[in-house]
Amino acid sequence: MQNQVTEKPYILAVDDEQLNLELLQFILERNQYEFIGTSNDDYFFELLHERKPDLILLDVIMPRIEGFELCEKIKGYAEFRDIPIIFLTGKVNVRDKVKGFEVGGVDYVTKPFNEQELIARIHTHVELIRAKNQIEQQAKNLRQSNDLKDRMFSIIGHDLRSPLSAAKLKMDFIMRGIIDPKDEKFLDDTVFSLLKTMDEALNLLQNLLGWAKSESDQIQIIPEQLDVHDLVEQTIRLLKLGSEHKKIAISNNVPDEVCAYADNNMIKTVLRNLVSNAIKFTPVEGAININAQLKGEMIILEVQDNGSGISEADIQKILNPNEHFSKLGTEKEPGTGLGLVLCQTFVQKNGGTMKIKSALGKGSTFYFDLPLAKEKV
Repeated sequence: MQNQVTEKPYILAVDDEQLNLELLQFILERNQYEFIGTSNDDYFFELLHERKPDLILLDVIMPRIEGFELCEKIKGYAEFRDIPIIFLTGKVNVRDKVKGFEVGGVDYVTKPFNEQELIARIHTHVELIRAKNQIEQQAKNLRQSNDLKDRMFSIIGHDLRSPLSAAKLKMDFIMRGIIDPKDEKFLDDTVFSLLKTMDEALNLLQNLLGWAKSESDQIQIIPEQLDVHDLVEQTIRLLKLGSEHKKIAISNNVPDEVCAYADNNMIKTVLRNLVSNAIKFTPVEGAININAQLKGEMIILEVQDNGSGISEADIQKILNPNEHFSKLGTEKEPGTGLGLVLCQTFVQKNGGTMKIKSALGKGSTFYFDLPLAKEKV
């Protein structure tokens, strides 16, 4: 259903008398309302699905369907249940008024119309529903902000604190002489472990900040021509410590003449997370291939590993932004699942889609598409 936003309130009316519809149009348009009227109840529902009105005017007595019955049909749709409905009628008896309120009407206007009364009643109910919608939107935004804050505190309190605590403990051991800097394993074991822990904490912090900005709509997308081969090379250099420690060979198979049109920082974040994830789930002496395919006006980037693979059920969890999914790597590397959530969001913001192909015990391929730049600069 199309959702159009307009400064003028939009009124939809059903009346079997064409003269009444023309009079309503004249009155409402003169008072700065947008108006569409019909005498056909089937066509009315077409109009209703095309654009949701601020208010509906319903004639009570019509040859094909009674206004009360039509009101019940409207209220049967969840998306239209909150639209205020004013009945138009020559009837003024109490029983009919009660029935109108019982089926979901909010007010009555008697025929022949008094312009001041009609506009006053419409104005009151339009302002009420707009105020209600504004309050509901503010409440929704507040719930989202609270959810974001709670999740951030959870990640900071657990996932970020863990690597920092581990690093502090090792440095305490060095300061107290429990770990000897002169030991021949000091460089390979202790220093590497500290560097790896700091990398994990920094990567998590970058993901956390990026995700928080994205969720609160504070992130700005600045698309530009990107040399994809060069971005992949930068990513491989950045993650060299982890890949060399596990003796994993990473191959950049992206042609150096290919350019995408996307946000530089976002795509760097996506590549960093996908390659880091591949390293995490690839065994010692494994292999990772980063490939590219051209399809129409899009470039498809693949990060392919020969690691442990992912079950179909876990793939669905990974692709669900509301699911908090994480799993230990082949060398017990920790993770939060936040990186893949962020990848999905950033790819979507750049006009693409992220997908996963995987087979347990054979490896996984994470792939996403981006718009292809028109010309290489």
